[in-house]
Amino acid sequence: MAYEWLEKEIGYYPVFFAVGEIESVLWMTDYDDNWRVWTGGERARGTYRKMFRHKGEFPNLVIFSFSEIDGIFMDFQSWHIALNACMNGGSVSEAERRMIFKPSWTRSRWISASRKGTHRVQLVAPAVPLQCAERGYVRNSITCLMLEKRGFTNIEVKRVKVNW
Repeated sequence: MAYEWLEKEIGYYPVFFAVGEIESVLWMTDYDDNWRVWTGGERARGTYRKMFRHKGEFPNLVIFSFSEIDGIFMDFQSWHIALNACMNGGSVSEAERRMIFKPSWTRSRWISASRKGTHRVQLVAPAVPLQCAERGYVRNSITCLMLEKRGFTNIEVKRVKVNW
């Protein structure tokens, strides 16, 4: 329901982009999941059993980087207000809407906030303009070669440190 609310607000079904320096926004993209060995756990016969990925079970996600995409900026943390309101049968108030979209903020202020780390920023756009991607990061060299064969340039293998 929150995505339908957002679609009515912005005029198109949203595609979400993390905004900021790659190292500080990777967690928003799930790209770091490429290396996550421990995936959680479950209770079995009265004990907790951790669940781990095995060789061949890891995702092979790709992340693309853009310098500019047309879209609408949103406060990532305030977006959860809309998610919660809509999931619980409520509605998003005008004050909450302003917290999410911050209509008085300029593009440069959004970008500055994301770079300084004062706000978690996301951008919603109507589509993913892959032809405008300036670079891409992949898990391994095989995926890198596959993307280069498809015409993508500036693709590199980027491994990330996973906290858990």
